[in-house]
Amino acid sequence: MKKIIPLLLLAAIGFNTTAAAQKAINSVHFYDIKNEAMEKTYISSLKEINAIMAEMGYPKNYYSYMKLSATDTTKTYRSCTIGHWTSEEDYKVIHDHPKFKAWAEKNKNNNAVFITGQLYRKFYAAD
Repeated sequence: MKKIIPLLLLAAIGFNTTAAAQKAINSVHFYDIKNEAMEKTYISSLKEINAIMAEMGYPKNYYSYMKLSATDTTKTYRSCTIGHWTSEEDYKVIHDHPKFKAWAEKNKNNNAVFITGQLYRKFYAAD
């Protein structure tokens, strides 16, 4: 009996984590950045919005930035931002929040290279 209780607790935690993961979504943005200075500005703005989302009470929702290796010969969509969202509901609440909107407005000119010509997709966990 003493062994069953910890196993049941572990199973409950695993089920809860799996259920949460199934609600999670990722937004994926592919784009090109024209130069290194713009890249630094963009990365800085992502760090800023990640801090804002944590301050809003959503620390498990954030953006990460990635790019292809310098040796990769691909000509387009060399950079990628992935938005990590705990649920569709959190995604909507965050994007509708005045602090998020203020950040987007403040950075729209700096991030224009990101927004223009991007390929955007929202991915959901497969069953």
